[in-house]
Amino acid sequence: MKKLILAACLFVTVSSFAQDKYSPAIKQGTRLNFSAMVNGQTFPCVFSLDSLTAGYVKVGWTVEGFGSGGWVMKSKSLESGNRGFWNQPNPGTVEDMADDQVVMLFSKAQWDMLQKDNKINFDQQTYTVKTPTEQQQLKISGKTVDAYYLESSNGSTHIWILNNATTPILLKIEGNTLGADLTLNSVE
Repeated sequence: MKKLILAACLFVTVSSFAQDKYSPAIKQGTRLNFSAMVNGQTFPCVFSLDSLTAGYVKVGWTVEGFGSGGWVMKSKSLESGNRGFWNQPNPGTVEDMADDQVVMLFSKAQWDMLQKDNKINFDQQTYTVKTPTEQQQLKISGKTVDAYYLESSNGSTHIWILNNATTPILLKIEGNTLGADLTLNSVE
């Protein structure tokens, strides 16, 4: 009987722990407040999901003191893009992404590969799902985010992706050799 009670208590504890992960609601109009690091300088930036449909996504961006603009991903990008957009943004413009580019979201093909193989191809590198250490768990307002943690094959670049099939948002990237390191601070 003692073993049964112990097992039940252990199950409740493990179940409670698993349910404590934070999964922010991502929908049209959501604002994502990030810190960006470029050339050793950190600054705030905001990305907004201005339009969010199955075949068209418009991501707005704002950097205080620099400007604002947007990026558009269409069906092909959303379906199979596997390359990030890391160019400096152009204030006052809305740029269309190339068919193989994504920005702030991962494509359906990348999500499917993540689910099937526990890895993704991104920016001509393979990233594999790893179990994060306590220090590698992404937290927002003290809550652990329900995210996949991935490392590049050489271990130098780390990516966190929201565990959400509909909107697999880039939550954090560090060691980015192609552009800014980004860290999500809050979701509105």
